[in-house]
Formats: sequence, C-alpha cells, structure tokens
Amino acid sequence: MPLEHKFGVTAKKDTLMVQKLVIFPDERVNIACTDVRSFNQTLWDVIEDIKDTMIEHGLDALAAIQIAYPYNIVLIKEKDGSYSEYINPRIIGSYGKFDSVETTVYYPGITQSIPRAQRIKMVYEDRHGRPKSVDIDDEKYAATLQRKVDYLFGGTFLDKVDKAHKERVLEALKNDGLVPQAEICPAFSKKDYFVSFTDKLLFVMGLTLVAPLFNLSKETLNTLYTLDKFLLPIIFALMIGFFFYAQVEAKKYSQCSSCQIGNNIGVIIKRSVLGITLAIGAYFILG
Repeated sequence: MPLEHKFGVTAKKDTLMVQKLVIFPDERVNIACTDVRSFNQTLWDVIEDIKDTMIEHGLDALAAIQIAYPYNIVLIKEKDGSYSEYINPRIIGSYGKFDSVETTVYYPGITQSIPRAQRIKMVYEDRHGRPKSVDIDDEKYAATLQRKVDYLFGGTFLDKVDKAHKERVLEALKNDGLVPQAEICPAFSKKDYFVSFTDKLLFVMGLTLVAPLFNLSKETLNTLYTLDKFLLPIIFALMIGFFFYAQVEAKKYSQCSSCQIGNNIGVIIKRSVLGITLAIGAYFILG
C-alpha cells in the first residue's frame, strides 16, 4: 500500500509532529504491517514523526506501528545520537542464543527475560528505496532490532513466553499488580532428542551402504541389510513422536520459531525422505 493512501499528503512538514504512543491495552500493535512501496516525502515525514516521538519520550528505538502507522519501518538511535532507519527489514540469519532482559514502552513498567539471537543478519531498504544489508554483532542492538521486528509482524515480546504466563502478565497489567516471572521459549527442547537420535540412526544406515567396499562376507551384508530394514520403521516412529511432542510445545509458546508446525514438518520430511532413500540404496546394494 502506498503511503499516500494512508496519509494523503506529500508536502514537506515544517513543525515537530510528536505522535501518541500505542500502549497496552491498545490492540493496534497486533496488526501485521505492510511494506513501504513509495519512497518519497510522505515516507520521510513519517520517519520524522517517529524520530520526533522518540526524542519526546527519550526512546532508543521505535517501530512505526508503535505510533499507529502500520508500515514496516524501524528507527534505532545510535550511540553518537544519529538515527538508523530500517525500511522493510527482514532478518535472514540468526546466530547464537542468550537471554535478553527487556522492557518495552507498549507494556509500561514491566521487565521480562526473552530468548534472543546473539547476532543477526538483516536486509532492508533505506529512505530512498536502495537495498541494504547489515550484520549486527552487538547483543543488545541485535535484541532491540528483533524486538522491533516482532512488532512489524503483529507480535510483542510476550508472544515469546509461555501462553499461560502471558495471560498472567496481562491480567497483572490490567489490575496494576505484580508481574510474574516468565517461563521463556526454550533455547533447547526435549523434542531435539528425537531429532538427535534419528540423525544417529540415519548415519548408521549411511555407513552400511559402504560396507561392500570392505569385502565383507555375504552373510554379514545380509545382516546389515536386515539392520537397515529394522532401523527405518524406528526412524518413522521417532519422527511421529517428534511431531506430537512438538505440538505440545507449540501450544505453550505462540511465537517460538522452533515450535511452529511448518518448521517441524520440514524436519520430519527431510529425515523421512533421507531414511527412505537410504533404505532404497540398501535394497540395491546390500539386498
């Protein structure tokens, strides 16, 4: 959607435009933002609105949706006082894990520990529509960008914690009560044991395919073929167990990327296809 359709102006503004912050329980932050397509004075005015609002409230970072502009725009205040502008940002790589202690202007007065990537790689556009990329190695800066990108997709940092805990926090906010400590989205899940054991079995199946290179007896090759036929259904069973356990975790953590069904199905398909491929290879090589 072009910005003109939202604001209907292209003239350069001459005065400061401090906008009202969107604060809980205002649900406009739940809107998934759209990409900016028109890189013109209207966009630059919106950027200035964001900057003016940051200055007024002493903020170091702000997403456009936090002042009710539903566009993929994030501003970060740098240490030297300048402002970095990220238009249509996309995180395309994340590395390492750490627990980031975070606050946000949307939930005044609360602090939560949120799992974040230590380093990220991001692509974006500048105010003139030129494509850019950046590698962020600073943990705090990376966490800030991740938190702001969450807003662009209609989420907040409470979507990274246990759903029951989120409800308790929201209830406490409504009643101005004490905010409980979070059960955060886990950096390591028990379902990873299913994947780890499956990978070990697939490795064993792969090793059996090279057995004929060692001039083993026909009886030994038949034993290895029998082993492969035994391992394949175990792999299927492990992937079924992985799927159901992953569903349990997905119900607990609404925005944990490793808990979502699309990611889990990809894990299952990849290993199931590899298992079938190795079994077919065993049939022709060992059978």
